[in-house]
Amino acid sequence: MSETQASRAVLRTHLTRSFLSRTLICGAILVSMMEILGLLEMTTPILERHLGAMGMVRYALLRLPSLIYQTLPLSTLIGALFLLMQMTLNSETASLRAAGLSTRRLLLLLLPAIGIISLVGIATQEVVAPRAELALAKWWNRTDPHAAGSGHGFWFHAAGDVVHIDSFSDGGRRITKVAVYHRIPGGDLVAADTAPELLYDPKTGWQATHVRSLALRSNRVDIDQRSNITLLPASVTPDTLIQLSQNYPVLSFWSLWSILHRGGASSLPKATYRMALFAPFTLPVSLCAMLFLALPVIYIPPRTGTRSLLPIAALAAGFGFIVLQGLIQALGNAGTLPALIAVTAPPALAFLLGGAWIVKMEEK
Repeated sequence: MSETQASRAVLRTHLTRSFLSRTLICGAILVSMMEILGLLEMTTPILERHLGAMGMVRYALLRLPSLIYQTLPLSTLIGALFLLMQMTLNSETASLRAAGLSTRRLLLLLLPAIGIISLVGIATQEVVAPRAELALAKWWNRTDPHAAGSGHGFWFHAAGDVVHIDSFSDGGRRITKVAVYHRIPGGDLVAADTAPELLYDPKTGWQATHVRSLALRSNRVDIDQRSNITLLPASVTPDTLIQLSQNYPVLSFWSLWSILHRGGASSLPKATYRMALFAPFTLPVSLCAMLFLALPVIYIPPRTGTRSLLPIAALAAGFGFIVLQGLIQALGNAGTLPALIAVTAPPALAFLLGGAWIVKMEEK
């Protein structure tokens, strides 16, 4: 290894370590604030269930993985701003430029840190967050004394049928008031089964003691009473039921793939699942866009110091990117925009803005 390569390796290691440490500090502050706000809202329900201080700790820990993933883009932006501002105000950037380091090369030296942050985010989203969210939902349902009569009904599709559940309890192992509407492949309704209660058995599935069946014929409706039958398909487990009951469940890539391509049970539009399927792959691009928006602060004149408005403008651009991304993703979730366009448009706009901004600062 030549002396130049060794110097670049040392500089890359230093920048990576500095970038990661600042991003970690910013992320810890943001996550702590969100945890505090969440606990302020949920303290009363937790104490009403007699879960005590340990219940609050458990609630906070189970929410932690999702909060970490949500705060990654903003943490990366603020961490990059802190690092680049400190380097600029301490004349480190000027020294590096005098040594021949270009803006493009500086960006490339910061990309390994983006890669590490992206790997942590993807691992959190794919492995840790789905399990933590599921454990939180099961624990919250088990500790609810009125879960069986809460009446928070929801609909979902399973094996071609449409299912409505009035409520569930015991961590999803007991269903109250279920209706299953059977359809032919064309979509027409042909039969319906209703049961006052379903109990889950790992060996036999969802067992109903009493079932009232309606069968549509060409000129009549046949009504029948049956007992001790399996009403829901085997693919619907208590864990699946809890995920289906959530407004926007955190699902892994393979769970989303099963829903979209293998007929898995679903309660949301297919467009929403497509958007979630692309999310892990677009995280590195979004983090690179955040770094790109923070990069113009290296052009702060040394004499201006902290009086410069560039950091505020970069922070505002980052917030604008997050808001724009949320709006476009909402259009993607609704199916108004194709999923691929909805996930790639915001980073593309951020790269265009950041690139134009850097070119303008270079010309000055």
